[in-house]
Amino acid sequence: MRIKAFIGYTIAMLAIPIALLTFIGMNFFSHKLVESTGIQVSPWFTGAAVAKTIEHEHYRTLLHRPVFDGLFTEKSEGFVQIDWEPLDALPAAITEDVDYNADGIIDFRIEYDTTTNIATLTPYNPNVIAIEGSYILKQRRAVRVNLYHQ
Repeated sequence: MRIKAFIGYTIAMLAIPIALLTFIGMNFFSHKLVESTGIQVSPWFTGAAVAKTIEHEHYRTLLHRPVFDGLFTEKSEGFVQIDWEPLDALPAAITEDVDYNADGIIDFRIEYDTTTNIATLTPYNPNVIAIEGSYILKQRRAVRVNLYHQ
């Protein structure tokens, strides 16, 4: 009976540090798991990779690649995200002509009021639908414009 109790207490004592290390290292282990599997956050959440950066005097415009990604094939509707950073250097009003498909032709004009967080869209391309939303992020402002796939 004493041997069973001794083995039980020993296993319990060994399990406590293992459990503590698991919870303490959860952030580390989760990042390593993601790195090893190659899983990425969907561009529908992140806005996709930045395709072009336009430098202005005090701020910069980040034009993301258009997102039409679906599970197996591309979707017929998507969006393009435009960011402006840094947050503390943005002017009260921004006007930007955007060529989202890099064909050398301006596809739309976006006018963004940073004080009210309201954006207006002037489309020049029939594939440009409307503004999905304007967002205040941690270090920048962002606007998403809905698009049809060509």
